[in-house]
Amino acid sequence: MFLGEILGTALWFWCLHSNRDTIRGGHLDEIYRIFHTDDVLRTGGIPIMQDNARKLTYGAMMIALFAVLLAVSLYIPLFGSVSMFFIPLPILLYRLRYDRRASLLVAVAAILVSSLLGGLLYIPVAISLVLIGFVMGETIQTGKSKFYTVMAVSLTVLISMVVTYVGGVLFFEFNAIDTMMDTFQEAQQRLKDFLSGLGALPKDYEKITSDAFLYYRSTIPSMVILGSVFAGYLFVAASFYTAGRVGAKIQKFPPFREMKLPFMTIVVYAVIILSSLLMGNDTTSTYYLFYINAVVILRFAFLLQGLSLIYYFLNERKLPRFITIITTVFAIMLNPITIMLGTLDTAINIRAWIGKDKVN
Repeated sequence: MFLGEILGTALWFWCLHSNRDTIRGGHLDEIYRIFHTDDVLRTGGIPIMQDNARKLTYGAMMIALFAVLLAVSLYIPLFGSVSMFFIPLPILLYRLRYDRRASLLVAVAAILVSSLLGGLLYIPVAISLVLIGFVMGETIQTGKSKFYTVMAVSLTVLISMVVTYVGGVLFFEFNAIDTMMDTFQEAQQRLKDFLSGLGALPKDYEKITSDAFLYYRSTIPSMVILGSVFAGYLFVAASFYTAGRVGAKIQKFPPFREMKLPFMTIVVYAVIILSSLLMGNDTTSTYYLFYINAVVILRFAFLLQGLSLIYYFLNERKLPRFITIITTVFAIMLNPITIMLGTLDTAINIRAWIGKDKVN
């Protein structure tokens, strides 16, 4: 039983007093640590690579889970649309337990296994999902906030979408945006023929539809960005909830009612609106493209701020949950009013008055 300790101690002291330059002080402590582990003591000085065995076993389990979730998402349409947001979970769990290098090896293996399930065309999807799981694990290990994690995952989703779109155009001559717009135009033409047959076609129908198509095409960048943020939130929420249930130390999201946009958001919004008055309404300019997308993103942020204010008010008044549900429906239906509430709350902090009124 003591043979391992005797051999380890003897070797350590021999190295300590050795004049050989090939053995440095940094290696001495490592040699001493290796030969004094419990596994070595139990086996008479022969180190057993149990940690590597655990890495391999756990990695194989996570790769298998990744493959199963990916297969479910590919071949079970309805359930797959939900399970898709849990696919990065195995990579996240492995990164939380082991180092970056081992996690990268498991990620590569997961991509290779995924190619066997869905073919080469599914490799980009597997790469994107693996990166999402790895990014979530990295942000947790480095102690980043959940907001930072959501933004990092959203950026990963956005980059993946852009790369996939560019790859489809370059290698497969498939333009998803043009295909979508062609589908809209065909639907618009069918609607036009239907209304013409009924004799109910408006006089300015062509102008209305052309303006609508111009707006939709111009706001594609903002829709992609907002979609990436929403998808990033769903990925983080699903993976963090499940990881927390299996024992991982995960921070919780603060309540949505505590959301507060910085005052600088109002300043940026005001600058964009005022600059649009000076630049005019040239819909073919680059500035118009920037303006319309910035307005869409900021108004969506103010919509969320308005909903947060409403939830804060309802929570302060201790109203039942069904009131919150009904109010949410009306707040979305009357979104211009909700956006205005969010704008005012960002500018003058309305919720401070709500708390003051409660105290009085």
